[in-house]
Amino acid sequence: MLPEIDFEKIGQRVKQARIDKGYTQAELGEIIGCSNNHMSHIETGQTKVSLSLLLKLSYALDTDLNFFLMDTPYLEKESIIDSEIADKLSHCSPSTLLSVNKIIDILLEQQERDKKPTSYY
Repeated sequence: MLPEIDFEKIGQRVKQARIDKGYTQAELGEIIGCSNNHMSHIETGQTKVSLSLLLKLSYALDTDLNFFLMDTPYLEKESIIDSEIADKLSHCSPSTLLSVNKIIDILLEQQERDKKPTSYY
């Protein structure tokens, strides 16, 4: 069975991108060809946004489609690495980058420990 899509989280990302670009719901709705009421329903997750409308939103907001899928199981893993994490790391000082590297090493070690079966004697 395929995982469910959380349209509320997609809507939150649409809203965030819209606000970042300085559009009102009405302005963005006009650009992509829907009403501001429909935009409101998309942003609150009351309406399941279609793929074609999500593509229009991506284009109109000059935002990668993967941004809207960030909180879904359908996001391409590489997208997180390439955009979100890389952008954040670009603002770090060298000493912070060393700390981040150590934290990642610890998380990877923990992940490997979690994979190993636990034996109880």
